[in-house]
Amino acid sequence: MRGFVTYSALHNLDFKQTRESAPMLRILPLLLILTAAPALAEKPDPVQPTAPDGLEFFDASDMTMNAAIAEAQATLPLFFDQVMDGNGMSQAGAIKVSFQTFPENVGNEIIWVGQFRRLPDGTFEGVLNNQPYNLGTWQQGDLVSFPASAIQDWSLSTPQGSLGNYTTRVIAAQPGNEYILQSLAPNPVPEDWR
Repeated sequence: MRGFVTYSALHNLDFKQTRESAPMLRILPLLLILTAAPALAEKPDPVQPTAPDGLEFFDASDMTMNAAIAEAQATLPLFFDQVMDGNGMSQAGAIKVSFQTFPENVGNEIIWVGQFRRLPDGTFEGVLNNQPYNLGTWQQGDLVSFPASAIQDWSLSTPQGSLGNYTTRVIAAQPGNEYILQSLAPNPVPEDWR
């Protein structure tokens, strides 16, 4: 079974997401399992390290989370039109990017990246907004490169709340995470962007 591991805070509050390829009850920090095979539920892993605050798991086939990622990706051009200058440099906002974990391959860690720019070949580079959880020696503030296809979500702070944050909205709908909604704009994309 494959799953998502995701932090519930926003990009400026240490929001990261990992898509793991191993069984959901692998020895990884664990706070909440939304779906799991009945056999796994009957035999819980006896060793479960303490997870950082806000860590949650989603099954990789979670239709709501996958729909949120697809919607975020579909609205990326609208976001880029608002935040990027003529040279492809971001002037505001952040994007959530999926990276293959290393040195041990446990799937992908999806983490917020700021100060990003589109390179002439269509790839991107930017600065890690958070301290990576499972990306080897990478550190918050490191410059990283990635293909456009690795972008999973986006965020832009406004006086009305943060725009985008499609995956954050899914996380906020989970029990105990309602407080996250306070920092989000009512609609992910303003009408005047369309």
